[in-house]
Amino acid sequence: MANILIVDSREAVLKESGDVILSKAEIFAEAGEILGGTKSPPIGQTTIFKSVGIAIEDLAAAQLVFNGAPKKG
Repeated sequence: MANILIVDSREAVLKESGDVILSKAEIFAEAGEILGGTKSPPIGQTTIFKSVGIAIEDLAAAQLVFNGAPKKG
């Protein structure tokens, strides 16, 4: 079975993620590349996502939720 690894940040994962560092797994793409459409994960492969908790992504997600929440008078 073929697997691909997608990460939130190559730089952060290669500094902080022991499981990725020790496995020497090849990073296929960052999440931003997939979401931005510059890379597409191959069909028929298992996709593994590794996040190390990039704060700006948390803030962006919170902003999306806040903006999409129903407004109460």
